[in-house]
Amino acid sequence: MKHFVKTLLIGVITASVLIMLSSVAHCQSADQKVYTVPEVQPEFPGGYTALSRYLAETIKVPGSMVRKHYDTGPIAAKFIVNDIGYIQDIRITMKPLDKKTLKGVQSYITNIIAAIEKMPRWQPGKVGGKDVAVFYTLPIEITIQ
Repeated sequence: MKHFVKTLLIGVITASVLIMLSSVAHCQSADQKVYTVPEVQPEFPGGYTALSRYLAETIKVPGSMVRKHYDTGPIAAKFIVNDIGYIQDIRITMKPLDKKTLKGVQSYITNIIAAIEKMPRWQPGKVGGKDVAVFYTLPIEITIQ
C-alpha cells in the first residue's frame, strides 16, 4: 500500500507539471471536449461557501505536518467536472518539495484527493446553453490554528 501511495503521489506531481495552453482540450476517456473557459463555470451544490465548508470539514491536516511546520506553499487541486457534474481526473499541484517534506505531506495529499473524490455531484459548466465538461482549478489553503 505504501508503494502504491508513493507511486500515486509521484504520478500526481509529475502530471501536475503539464500546462493546458488552449481553451479546449480533449478528454482521454471519450472524444468529448473539456473546456477551460466555459460561458458558465461549474458550481458545487450550495455555491462557493458550501464548497469551502465541505473542504474544511473533510480535509484533515495531519498532526505531524502541523508539529513539523512543513511549508507546502500553494496547493491546487485540478480536476474535470464532466457534463453531468461528476468529478474525474484529479491532479494535485504544488511547488517542488524535498524528499523529507514530500514524505511528511503525503497523507495530506491523500486526504485532499479522497475529499475531492467523495464530493457530491456539481452543477456542470455550460457553453451555448449545453452542459459541458470543464477543467476546474481549486486552490487549497492550509489554515493552522
